[in-house]
Amino acid sequence: MKALAFLFFFLGQILLAEPSVLTDPAPAPVTATEETTAAPTVETDVNALFSGVSTTAGLTLQFSDLPSHPYVGEIIPVTVKLTPVDIASGNIEYTLQNEEGIRIFSDTPRRSVKEDGVYDTFYFLVQSSSIRFPDITATLTSTGSVTEPLIGTALNAIPLSPPSGFANVLADKFEVINYKTTPYNNESNVVIFTVKASRCNIGDFSIPNAIKQGFESKFSNVGESQMTYYAIIPNTEQNLNFSFFNLKKQRYESIVIPIVVDDDTVSTQSDLSPTDARHTELKISAAAVVVAVLFGLFYWRRDKWYLYASSLPMFYIVYALLPNPTICVKKDAPIYLLPIKNGTIFEMTLQEEHLEAEKEVGEFIKVHLDDKVGWVNKRDLCSN
Repeated sequence: MKALAFLFFFLGQILLAEPSVLTDPAPAPVTATEETTAAPTVETDVNALFSGVSTTAGLTLQFSDLPSHPYVGEIIPVTVKLTPVDIASGNIEYTLQNEEGIRIFSDTPRRSVKEDGVYDTFYFLVQSSSIRFPDITATLTSTGSVTEPLIGTALNAIPLSPPSGFANVLADKFEVINYKTTPYNNESNVVIFTVKASRCNIGDFSIPNAIKQGFESKFSNVGESQMTYYAIIPNTEQNLNFSFFNLKKQRYESIVIPIVVDDDTVSTQSDLSPTDARHTELKISAAAVVVAVLFGLFYWRRDKWYLYASSLPMFYIVYALLPNPTICVKKDAPIYLLPIKNGTIFEMTLQEEHLEAEKEVGEFIKVHLDDKVGWVNKRDLCSN
């Protein structure tokens, strides 16, 4: 009996001494369960930011300051704002689709990073009075994560009703920086001029009623475009007139280029203003006046030095009046309008030609072909 009582007493002591082992829930498994539950949440957040698991890529994409009243023919900005800045500042690739009535003018967006977000601006050329901005999707290139598409909206553009002399361009600024006019043939002159323009689709430039026209060079950019252009017009015209639409002033502005014929032809593409305003005839006349004055002084003072001095202008007169040499030009050789690389070809030789040569500029020689003046490359001369 004592042994049985002692056994019950011993078991009671064990139960009182170690209650947590047998009755309380173990704290360690609870902690492990909480960590296991929390871990997927953290992992999901990381995936949302830095992996392709989430289609939002952790980016917020929205349009910013869309144009509301664009003109047909205008270059317009389409800006998207991306947040947060730390992710959006990385390398982003865009997919643009479903646009209507507009075409992309610059494939690479212009980026501006500000405190409230990253602003990427695309530029489009408005081609129709009914337009729709593109649906835009951004891809974070470091992970391949893709945002949900930003849906473009529809808008009506304003068509212009231009005057008769409209040159088919709209611009914030359009400036003729230099020009030159030379004879083209007996009835026409060719006007060559250089233009700088901003926010202008300069490739659409065209002068109404020109006999012939075209680009000698062209560089298109949203910030600043530049072109060298030629137009052949009747030699009865006193001015070359055309107009453009000033986007800043919201009005048409006229451009007037005075026709001052210079027998010299441009020497380089970058220097279109007259380089020698004195014509050969004027030089000969001036030399003749000098000779006459020197002869008069000799007759008056009987000093032979005046005769010696008159020999120089006399030699110049004889040299200037000598006929120009002729050169042999190959068959099918191009005759260029200007002495520049990739210049406009206005005629081809149908056979081997012997043409009057006047002067050289770099790799080009000025030649007379019928009643026209052009330039031939030295590589197109007949071999000796």
